[in-house]
Amino acid sequence: MTVSITFNLTMLLMVTVNVLGIFVYVGLLKLRAHRLKQAKERILAVVADTFSSMSVAVSSEAIVLPSGHFVIIADTEPLKRFRHSHIVEIVLIEKIKKATGKTVDRVYWRFPLPAHEDAVVDAPENISTPPPTPKIDAYLAQGLKRLRAPDDLEVHEDTWAHFQEAVHEREEAKSAAGGIQNGA
Repeated sequence: MTVSITFNLTMLLMVTVNVLGIFVYVGLLKLRAHRLKQAKERILAVVADTFSSMSVAVSSEAIVLPSGHFVIIADTEPLKRFRHSHIVEIVLIEKIKKATGKTVDRVYWRFPLPAHEDAVVDAPENISTPPPTPKIDAYLAQGLKRLRAPDDLEVHEDTWAHFQEAVHEREEAKSAAGGIQNGA
């Protein structure tokens, strides 16, 4: 009994090329994922280094956009020095560009507030006793105090004549200031 096997060389070559193409494609995907992971790690290291030089603890993450640019999400304490965070963002984006060569489109900030450890969520019987006040950052407390009770605001009744006099004095001051500006 004789068995003869014939190979269709063209078909075998096509299958081999397809299998090799699949392996190359999967390899390129893994290489791209590895490079993105390394880029994220380098970017997060630059972010951590930048904030450690300011003596601030930060938790951050990097997200890759479809364009290949990055978005940074930074969780920091609500400190007074971050009131003008756009300046810190510009410096951070430039440092990342210089250190890694990667482009950061945006930096988003999250300032998580401390959780109330003793807060009672579902206990209607404890409504009459207020929970103990948590320790709040001084900057945050100052802002909340200003919102709750402005110090320089005084409200009282006055006469219509006194109101007219105040308006007249204001108009005179405006016209005097306008005359000085026009004469100069």
